[in-house]
Amino acid sequence: MKNLLAGLFLLFLCIRVEAATYYVRADGGTTTQCSGLSNAAYPGSGSGQACAWHHPFDALPPQADTSTPPAVRVHGGDTLIIGAGTFEIGIHAPGASAYAACNQGWSWDCVMANVPSGTVAAPTRILGAGWDTGCKAPPQLWSNERATQVVSLDGSSNVVVGCLEITDHSNCIESHLGGNSPYACNRSSAPYGGWGPIGIKARDSNGVTLQDLHIHGLANTGILAGRLSNWTVSRVQLIANGWAGWSNDLGESAGSSNAGYMNFSGLEIGFSGCAEAYPGTQIVACWGQMEGGYGDGFGSAQTGGNWTFDNSYFHHNTQDGLDLLYANTQATIKVTHSHAEGNAGNQIKVAGSPTVENTTIVGNCAYFQGIDYMSGNNSGGAGTAGDMCRAMGNALVLSVQPSMKAVVHYDTIVGQGDCLILAVNGDATSHVTLGNNTLIGKPDWMKADQSPQPQSCMFYWDSGPSTWPVTYKKNLVWQVKDGYCPPGGTCNADPKLTNMTLSTFDALPLAGSPLINAADLSDLLFDDQRGMPRPTLGGYDIGSLQFQGTSDTTGSDTIFQNGYE
Repeated sequence: MKNLLAGLFLLFLCIRVEAATYYVRADGGTTTQCSGLSNAAYPGSGSGQACAWHHPFDALPPQADTSTPPAVRVHGGDTLIIGAGTFEIGIHAPGASAYAACNQGWSWDCVMANVPSGTVAAPTRILGAGWDTGCKAPPQLWSNERATQVVSLDGSSNVVVGCLEITDHSNCIESHLGGNSPYACNRSSAPYGGWGPIGIKARDSNGVTLQDLHIHGLANTGILAGRLSNWTVSRVQLIANGWAGWSNDLGESAGSSNAGYMNFSGLEIGFSGCAEAYPGTQIVACWGQMEGGYGDGFGSAQTGGNWTFDNSYFHHNTQDGLDLLYANTQATIKVTHSHAEGNAGNQIKVAGSPTVENTTIVGNCAYFQGIDYMSGNNSGGAGTAGDMCRAMGNALVLSVQPSMKAVVHYDTIVGQGDCLILAVNGDATSHVTLGNNTLIGKPDWMKADQSPQPQSCMFYWDSGPSTWPVTYKKNLVWQVKDGYCPPGGTCNADPKLTNMTLSTFDALPLAGSPLINAADLSDLLFDDQRGMPRPTLGGYDIGSLQFQGTSDTTGSDTIFQNGYE
């Protein structure tokens, strides 16, 4: 008998359990009416029909603090496909009144259950219909009545979330101007209105893929996520979220540090610290740290991990664009084929062992100057001078801690802050390599009261002697402070770019530019910011864009299409 039981147990282990695919449609039925296993409308009568459920709550019901929470019907390894339309996450969602968590007295608890973990071979998938055909019309999940978040990945590992629009139906920002603003969300008494603070919340989460998401107009943060490992993020937009686009600071005693690979491709984060004039997408109510807000596009607390940002766009956030300045010495950070502009603080801040390459950085840190963020007539802006060119407005900031090395090459950097590149936290064992960059100074906006007004400096290490290790390789430097010329550089030569005005900057070299065929050949990259080939016309060009010939008219400003400018 013992051998028979052992054999049956082994047979059970060998049976392959098929994962299920469930469907949600606006014309679906309840869990009593429909099985959820068929992508079909509820026929109008009967129970247990082969049809879709009618709301994501049917799959991941709100979990109340009771001894008998409702059953989660999607399990690890299953797929949930959400059909076209809009689906409220909140107390007025279809069938929400049946859940103890969905009560006006604690409406913030009326949210989907945590997505259950899958496995590496069979991840749990939450997908919008069309996820496999280009995601042209993703379903909308919108937060209502202060629902804490739209999607929860708390403890969720081996999960894919894709092809969704995540937003709310309000133009408010949580605690805007201390609550003394027509754009401040109602937090004091129910009903609270059509707003929610967070799009996706995640912690203690491994092996997650986010893809084809448009997360916009939330009252606080697009994605709040910490203690992550091995995440892949592709084609995700975070636009006009009232405090931050992506915050990696959970504010918990356990910290927020991440580990493993953290790969981002096609990420766009813009107008963080602003609202959308719902039901439109006009940008309004921008505010920054000086008004009590925040405004980082991507901000992180202390963290490890190996980070890559490829083909990404950080723009017009009311504080920094990408802020990974608190990465530890075990972290690596690579920013490549990317673009940053119009952020009110620093455009890009990186630490650990950082590399920035094939990237255009436009340090127009005073972008918001003179714009009335309360008028609702234009794209809004920080209300005090302290928010513009915050932290001196240095375009690129490198934390190069002892024994760490930073590489900045094949970039085009222009700015109106104190310096184009600032290095901090180093000592004589630190090292920075600046190679094949186009570096263009503009009048230092913070020193407009000085006569003559100084230009942005090219590079500055904020502590220690000037002899700390820096290697220069064939940089072209134009109009920087004191006319500084680094060793081996080309200086006081107009780079002849397509457009060098800050507001419409285009880094593409014109025919006859001194950048063409001028790169140091000991440091080669084989494509440019656009993915176009290097070399061309017999050589490698300095800067982020390689001139492809007289028919090449596609510069950096045409790479990203976001519809918000």
